[in-house]
Amino acid sequence: MRKLAFLVVTLLLALPLVLLALVILAVEDRPRVDRQVILTPEHVERAKRIVDAHRDWVRPGMLASARIMPGDADLAANYLANRFGKGSAQVALADRNAIIRLSLPLSGYPLDGYLNLEATLVETAELPQLQSVTIGNLSLPDALTDMLLPQLVRWLRYSPEYRTGLDALRLVKMSPNELSIFYRWEGGVSDEVRAAVVDKDERERLFRYQSLLAANSRQYGAVVPLAEVLPPLVRLASKRSVDGEVAAENRALILVTTFYVLGISLERVLPEAAGWPRPVRQTVTIDGRDDFAKHFMVSASIAAYADTALADAIGLYKEVEDSRSGSGFSFNDIAADRAGTRFGERAVSDESSAQQLQRRVAAGLKDSDLMPIWSDLPEFMSEAEFKRRFGGIDAPAYRGMMKKIEQRVAALRVLH
Repeated sequence: MRKLAFLVVTLLLALPLVLLALVILAVEDRPRVDRQVILTPEHVERAKRIVDAHRDWVRPGMLASARIMPGDADLAANYLANRFGKGSAQVALADRNAIIRLSLPLSGYPLDGYLNLEATLVETAELPQLQSVTIGNLSLPDALTDMLLPQLVRWLRYSPEYRTGLDALRLVKMSPNELSIFYRWEGGVSDEVRAAVVDKDERERLFRYQSLLAANSRQYGAVVPLAEVLPPLVRLASKRSVDGEVAAENRALILVTTFYVLGISLERVLPEAAGWPRPVRQTVTIDGRDDFAKHFMVSASIAAYADTALADAIGLYKEVEDSRSGSGFSFNDIAADRAGTRFGERAVSDESSAQQLQRRVAAGLKDSDLMPIWSDLPEFMSEAEFKRRFGGIDAPAYRGMMKKIEQRVAALRVLH
């Protein structure tokens, strides 16, 4: 009996030491992966092609596939690590497997340092398996990984959006040339998933700003400046911004305003909005141009709900496409994009910046507060003319023009 008691006491004393040793092995001082996220119009174009192929060709019940280039898979992993964990990731595709490396900072936790994870994703006849998992200097036995992974999947399935994705996924194939994801789409998005993506508090916010905008729109003429639309909404946001919810309030009013400017009903993403008050259809402008207002608000929404890098890349992609087959490459549209991006970024970046933006907008706006001087910026250039005058994206002349635009945007009163 005495030996048993001694053993129990020894185990109890040893357990904290074992846990401490595991933490020391797992947490490191430096990230093993430290990369910037660099998004280009080409990345946006390839992502759009995948989305377009699904929308145009995939029907409910079909077995479909999405083929992703190695560089795009790597970029997507790094973007997601940066977006949701403020870290970095790297994916290297090989024959029937992929090496995944991930570094996440632990700032804000009891321990400082980094979690550096590395694992091999191995192709199987069904879904891939994780092998050779290491966390810092701690190697996990494959048997332990095989035991923990199903538990993780079960935990993820409690979330409707993850459950929908897991149910659709059928097979993942890997090669040095591409990542192929096979899925079966059952069509539509369930109300459960919509409710998970847009929670109750967010729906209440959207309803609040939609109702105010609908009431205000009855006082506007057929054409209304964006500088007139935003202040009343922001004043309401300022009143509602309690308990650190300032970014959430700003985000909601930006989304409602974006749908209004585009002339699209919120019902597209939120079916229950069909019963909400509807704004009167108007043309919303900046400096008399509705395209500027659209560029501004779309970029603001992307920055507020995603991030600045994505908003900038999408704006530039749009201009490149216009130079090929649309209205032409326009630096003044880029200026509107950049202004909207900085507006959306400032609206949600931190509580101090978000509140400062609220005060600026609530005090009243002019068009020149939202849009920099643009009359001297070249517009409507074909692809050939753009390359002749500016040498293409990232050429010195192009960079010089972009620097001028960024300086003008940075000087906008609404951002200070």
